[in-house]
Amino acid sequence: MQRENVVELAGLLASKRYLCSESILIAISNWLGIQNELIPKIATGFGAGIGGCGTVCGAISGGVIALGLIFGRNEVKETTVRPYWFARELLEKFEKEFGHVTCRELTGCILGTDEGRKKFVEEKMWDTKCRHYIQGVTAMVYDMISERSLKS
Repeated sequence: MQRENVVELAGLLASKRYLCSESILIAISNWLGIQNELIPKIATGFGAGIGGCGTVCGAISGGVIALGLIFGRNEVKETTVRPYWFARELLEKFEKEFGHVTCRELTGCILGTDEGRKKFVEEKMWDTKCRHYIQGVTAMVYDMISERSLKS
């Protein structure tokens, strides 16, 4: 599957109201051919800045989970590379691209509140902002996996 198809799939899933974190995990796992009954369940709680609290953007969280499918570990091994390098790299790429990393800074509201949800809906942020972040992270994750796979 080509990059643009994976990015498009994430956007399509978002338009079907999958959460940001879920959309990315589903699209990337589909591309990788990874099927598991826990996908997208393991990403659900990360939406809207972890449970609607407005912290780390759910797109980033979904991307980190998706990257963990390839770069995560199943056992502790001594290494000079920190096991979470991929999470930090994605976070830095996102901040460079979009300026902030928290849902509340990116949207200007906290979705765990009535006021925040109302503003989010009225300003159609899901379509004007969040889908952009979802597709951006999906592209970043795709590139990170592709670049590392070519080096291996």
